[in-house]
Amino acid sequence: MSYQFIHIETYSEAAKKVSGTDGHFNSAAQVLGEALREPEYSKHVEEPGSVYKVGGTMSVRQLQERRSDILDGLRETVTRKDGTTYTRKLRNDAATLYTEIHSHPLPATDLLSDKKTHGSEIREWIYHALADFTARMPDDIDWSAVMHLDEGFVHFHVIAINTHDLKLDANKLHAGKVAAAMLRDELDTPTAIPSLPKPALEKRPNKPKQPRPSKNRETQKKNKIKREAQLSAWEKACQKVAARNADLMAQWEAENGEHLQVARKTRGPIPEKEAYSAALKQLQDRYYEKVGKPCGLLRDGPRKQRLSTQQHAAQKAAAKDMKNSLKEVKSSLARAEDNADHALDIKERYLQKEAELDAGIAAMDELVTQIASGDAEVIEGDITMRDMPSFIERLFGPKPSKTKIGNLFKKLINLIGRVSESEQRGPDQSPKP
Repeated sequence: MSYQFIHIETYSEAAKKVSGTDGHFNSAAQVLGEALREPEYSKHVEEPGSVYKVGGTMSVRQLQERRSDILDGLRETVTRKDGTTYTRKLRNDAATLYTEIHSHPLPATDLLSDKKTHGSEIREWIYHALADFTARMPDDIDWSAVMHLDEGFVHFHVIAINTHDLKLDANKLHAGKVAAAMLRDELDTPTAIPSLPKPALEKRPNKPKQPRPSKNRETQKKNKIKREAQLSAWEKACQKVAARNADLMAQWEAENGEHLQVARKTRGPIPEKEAYSAALKQLQDRYYEKVGKPCGLLRDGPRKQRLSTQQHAAQKAAAKDMKNSLKEVKSSLARAEDNADHALDIKERYLQKEAELDAGIAAMDELVTQIASGDAEVIEGDITMRDMPSFIERLFGPKPSKTKIGNLFKKLINLIGRVSESEQRGPDQSPKP
């Protein structure tokens, strides 16, 4: 894996089935227990390891206790059909815990075996990821971040509670659910499809009344026999009513299922679902700019882009060079700030380098995208593509750019050209001299 990974979700007290699994359920208790590596919730890990706190306003244990205390005191107001109201504890399926999982392509065993080599890389990744998290979140939430090194890849969990919300609503922290809720409030007509009216069910017959008590033993015996016969007849009548009601409900469920299926096809795409997906895509785009790109991670994996192994390798190399170039530019700015006499001049050169770097990154992104789709090719140093970016034109024009950044991108383009030519020749053809 050489690409970024972030997954966000909300949880409630009630256990919720994990889609695509057979009998696996998640709940707030399970998520918190797994983060703490409690044995009951860590059976998926062969040898549970240490829990490393990497950030937050409090520890996971403190957050767990605070959330429990808040839930114990929360009450919600419910309105009856007749307009009257009453209060009750927060419902069990209310989302009250927000989580994020961030994963790095470095295998955990590599970090454990050589922290000196990989430690700075992981620390930088965590720094950028948590800086982006805090920038996206409200200031008054409580949260904790813990890293685990006992599974395949280095990863950490961010766990948060919307502390000052009246219902501890975690959905208000979820980018996709916030976007869907905002659109839902703006729609004049609800997009939810109403079910067919349920049938009026037959009421059970009244239970026979007890006979009047008697002191006469014969009368008591007769009353007992009569009572047993009445109860037996009543139970049979109840069973027949239950069977008729079950038939009515089964018929309604079949008709309602067909009604919903037809209505969904007629309705078409769901606006709230599209808003949800668009918001999560924006989150991934933002994450790439704030975390992935500075850490040398790709936006997408090779399967999504349908790249060959060689094309993906070229993308990984380009991402690594971009990361190093960004570091070089930042280091140049840091050195410039130490020299007060030349600060303004160096800062101006830094801005020029940054602008050149941004233009180069955008141009490389467009070139790789067009190569992947078949709209561009690089053969023996000649580039053919749609709407060639001016940055690439300058690199290979009559007066090519001779800056360090320009030379770096020129080498990358030539490398991509050699990879493309190699793929076109096939494994049995020798390279051209």
